[in-house]
Amino acid sequence: MSEDAYAPYAAAAARYRPKEVRVLFIQESPPYGGDRHFYFLDVKAHDGFWLHLMRFLYRGDFSDDTPAERARKDQWLKRFQADGYWTIDAVRRSISKHEHEERVAIIQRHAAGRVQEVKAIKPKQIVLVKKSVFDGLNEPLRAARLPVVNDAAVPYPGRGQEGRLARIMGELVESGNLKLA
Repeated sequence: MSEDAYAPYAAAAARYRPKEVRVLFIQESPPYGGDRHFYFLDVKAHDGFWLHLMRFLYRGDFSDDTPAERARKDQWLKRFQADGYWTIDAVRRSISKHEHEERVAIIQRHAAGRVQEVKAIKPKQIVLVKKSVFDGLNEPLRAARLPVVNDAAVPYPGRGQEGRLARIMGELVESGNLKLA
């Protein structure tokens, strides 16, 4: 995916960028096809990271009525922004059809650019979401003295990982490593 092809993703994310990023979630890459992304409003399916992250962060307010919550996605993203949360992709093209080792290698090839990007964002905390992202970016980000809060991958929801995402995020909060709004 060229920078031009990534432009819609970047523009959607930029609309919800907080002035100060308290927690930066780094996910793997945009999905294949151009119709889905964390910050796209008209997504009807396959938006598990957005759904489960909102359910974790806003568990007292975010209901189990997925269609209703998707209809309010703009409101949720504005709250996410107001609370200082933001997400970026480790790689600017979809790599989800590659095997894990190749994904890690691709992420590592882009690590210097992500480190520079993260330095410019100046987040207070960084959460690496998905094993490939953790394996590819943990060491470069820590070597740059950037505030990665997880010592193991936070699982990407899907294939039964939804409960693990909430559990591991909860453990990060309980340990004091992750401070939420």
